[in-house]
Amino acid sequence: MIMKASRLVERHPQLFGTYITNFSCGPDSFVIGYFREIMGRKPSLTLELDSHTADAGLDTRVEAFLDIVQAYRQLVARKEIVPKKRTFVPARTVMDNGGVNVITSMGDMLPLTDPRVTVLLPSMGRYGCEAFAAILKGYGFNAKAHREADEAILKIGRANTSCKECLPLILTTGTLLSYIRNGKRDDEVLVYFFATGSGPCRFGQYYIFMEDLVNRLEIPDVAMFALTSENSYVGMGDDFERRGWWAVIVSDVIEDIRSMLLANAVDTRSAMKIFEAEWSKILNQLENGDYEGLERQLSQSAERFRGIALKRPPQTVPTIALAGEIFVRRDALSRQYLTERLAQKGFAAICSPVAEWVLYCNYMVDEGLNPDNMRPLEKLKFKIRNKFQARYERRIKAILSGSGLVHAQPLDMRKIINNASPYISRDLPGEAILTVGGSMEEVVSHSCGVIAIGPFGCMPNRLSEAILNETMNSKAKMATEPGNKQLRAVLTDIDELPFLAIESDGSPFPQLIDAKLETFCLRAERLHQRIMEVNNKH
Repeated sequence: MIMKASRLVERHPQLFGTYITNFSCGPDSFVIGYFREIMGRKPSLTLELDSHTADAGLDTRVEAFLDIVQAYRQLVARKEIVPKKRTFVPARTVMDNGGVNVITSMGDMLPLTDPRVTVLLPSMGRYGCEAFAAILKGYGFNAKAHREADEAILKIGRANTSCKECLPLILTTGTLLSYIRNGKRDDEVLVYFFATGSGPCRFGQYYIFMEDLVNRLEIPDVAMFALTSENSYVGMGDDFERRGWWAVIVSDVIEDIRSMLLANAVDTRSAMKIFEAEWSKILNQLENGDYEGLERQLSQSAERFRGIALKRPPQTVPTIALAGEIFVRRDALSRQYLTERLAQKGFAAICSPVAEWVLYCNYMVDEGLNPDNMRPLEKLKFKIRNKFQARYERRIKAILSGSGLVHAQPLDMRKIINNASPYISRDLPGEAILTVGGSMEEVVSHSCGVIAIGPFGCMPNRLSEAILNETMNSKAKMATEPGNKQLRAVLTDIDELPFLAIESDGSPFPQLIDAKLETFCLRAERLHQRIMEVNNKH
């Protein structure tokens, strides 16, 4: 509706737009940019209000805007403002005969497997990104996993956004432009792989924003593309979901293994060398696409990891559950190297898996909460696929648990949702219910504290933070396992459980967050000692 009104205002010579928003409004962080793009060279006014906004400042801005409008109308009357003619043609991806081609800015049509085409994946955590790039390489694509974001990428992203958008959008924008400026060949056609989605999160706007960015900056031979079930996974065959699922499960567990080694290896540098060597071998098997070969390599890697000298048994190492928004909790810069900082204090960080979101989407379909209606045959295929996913998840996690560094168990999505259901409706889709339910599941039972981290201004993250600040206590935890006597013994004389919520904008954490993190670690260590004492008695 806002976009329709904006186009009407832009076309009408007597109308000039004023956009009124409030501080940190998530939807407006994207819509304002679209509004200004539609207005083009025609003056418009944006007023951002909050409880501290002074009338005098608003009056000054309105008066200045009216002066600009008057000057603009005079220039138009004298025909000194001429509409800019755009000749730029962006590259785009199109479906053709069950596969995907890219049409360049010059109009040439190329298959994605053409040597000139590069499929670039933005980093959403190094291991998941590299694993998925390996899967794409196995299908003949020239796929590249971009390096993890750093300060330079963050700076480029901020320079090309309003900085009101969420941090993942800023970093993925910086990633694309950094590659174009520093790595793209003149004859290279770049396809930027982008997932898309819907719901209360702003994530669904990323793809649209990126297309507008390429148009605005007139960048030739750069196209966007998303793999979804709706486009049949670009004709890569029925086994693509299967191989993609391997990549998700393996990368989830591998990151937790790395965290344990950082916190508990006697010689961290030597342990990381072994880890990187084994990870390269695993990537090769993911690219090959042979499950039996992947299993053999995972078993060999698990055995190699088991041989690494440790400071103490892994089951005695205090662990922190890292929950929250899926991008920020897995991206090193976004979480400000929290895994490494916790490792220095002796804690192993267990990051909420990406597989959690996939299983949640399956749950939504299974419970009829997905708006898309499935035909009977589609439902049958869906149930068969879920059975195979569960089998692969159990098998891969069991093999990697053989390293002794992690005790990876298949996720119980119904239990996670049930844990959160007293506080948030399952009819509200998105990550908030996963953060709440997953945190209540993890604390005490599998970790001695929970850190929920997300982008600054993220609506689902703030919703889950508000709930967890009230429910992260012994009473709410006991409600998830009322018959667990050992849990009851641990929680005796304990009221509040260790919990810390962090919002990240990519900058170093302020001193207040650093101080809260220190306090959180002290409380988590005390809870860990209590858990160890009770476990030893039982």
